[in-house]
Amino acid sequence: MHILVLGATGRTGSIVASKAIGRGHQVTAIVRDKRKGTLPGVKFIEGFPTDGPLLNNTLPGIDAVVVSLNINRSSDNPFARVVSPLTLISDTVNTLIPAMEQNSVRRIITVSASGVGDSWKDMPLIARLFLRYSNIWKAYQDHHRQEQLLMKSNLAWTIVRPVMLNNKETENYQASIGKPKGSGISRAGVAKFILDAIESEKYARECVTLSS
Repeated sequence: MHILVLGATGRTGSIVASKAIGRGHQVTAIVRDKRKGTLPGVKFIEGFPTDGPLLNNTLPGIDAVVVSLNINRSSDNPFARVVSPLTLISDTVNTLIPAMEQNSVRRIITVSASGVGDSWKDMPLIARLFLRYSNIWKAYQDHHRQEQLLMKSNLAWTIVRPVMLNNKETENYQASIGKPKGSGISRAGVAKFILDAIESEKYARECVTLSS
C-alpha cells in the first residue's frame, strides 16, 4: 500500500513511517523542512500540510493517510510556551478532507488523545484538572476540532486515542471502544495499531482508545 504520513518527523509519526517501510509499504511524507526528512525509504516532500494544491498533487495513488500532528510546546514541560499554530491539526484535516474526496482516497487514521471528545468523562478528576490548567489543553482543543471534522465527513476514518504515551520499544497494545483497558502505551504500540488497522481495514468510523 502507499501511505501518506503527515507528521513524519515527529516522535510518533516517524515510528509509523519507519514501521510502514519495514512492513513493505510505500511511504510519502509532507514535511515543513525537508532537511529533517532522514528516514530511509520515505519520499519526503517539502511543504505545509494545510496546502490544498500540494495535497491534491500528492494524493493521487495514495491508499491511506495517517495524521500524526500535534500542537507543540517549547519543551516537554506541560506549562511551556506553545510554538505551533493553535489550529494546525484541525486546519490540516479541514484541508485534507475535500482533497481526499476529490482524489478518491477514503482511508484516514488520525492520532488524537484519550480524554478528547466523549472520552473526557472517562478521565480521573485530577487528570482533567491538570489538563485544563496546562498548555496541553490547547492541543486537546484542536484534537477535538479535528475529530468533529472527521466525524462529519464521509471518509473511512479511525480516530486513535492513546493514553499517556511513552518511548518504550514494546509494540503491545490493547484497543478498546470507550474506557482504556490498561495504562500508558508506547509510541511503537500506537504505530503498530495504525498499520494493523490500515492493513485489516478494521475500525472504520470508530474512535479507538489505546493502552498497554
